[in-house]
Amino acid sequence: MSEYPTPQQWIEKTPDWARSLPQPKSNPPHISIAEVAELIRTKKPSVDFIVVDLRRADWDTNYIRTAINLPAHSLYQSLPSLLPLLQSIPLVIFHCQSCSPVSRGSRAASWYQDALNEAGITTSQARILTGGIKAWVAEYGDDESLTVKIPSP
Repeated sequence: MSEYPTPQQWIEKTPDWARSLPQPKSNPPHISIAEVAELIRTKKPSVDFIVVDLRRADWDTNYIRTAINLPAHSLYQSLPSLLPLLQSIPLVIFHCQSCSPVSRGSRAASWYQDALNEAGITTSQARILTGGIKAWVAEYGDDESLTVKIPSP
């Protein structure tokens, strides 16, 4: 599968929760975990960038420091409220578990970019975290300045 899914791939891989929602139109670029780590170290979160963790039930062990949790299942319906809040942040970085080409991360980043494009907003751009939280934890899971570990009950 290529980096950017075809319309047919979007349709074939649409999870049940997203079947009634529009298929994404845009293909936001990816951003590496190293680039995000550098943003966290050198830039101001919620001003220069924001990381959006799209996991819901699988958000239970680790998360990227500074990330906000907006589950993918309700993101599309929340876009009218989120767009005014996020439109001044230059990079809005979306991730899920793995960020494969037709994953929650890719789908949500595309929906956000579609909403920006339709509104004519150019002050913010969507990005997809390459490899998702799996890649992040493999590289930065033990770095407390970059990763928060959620204690087991």
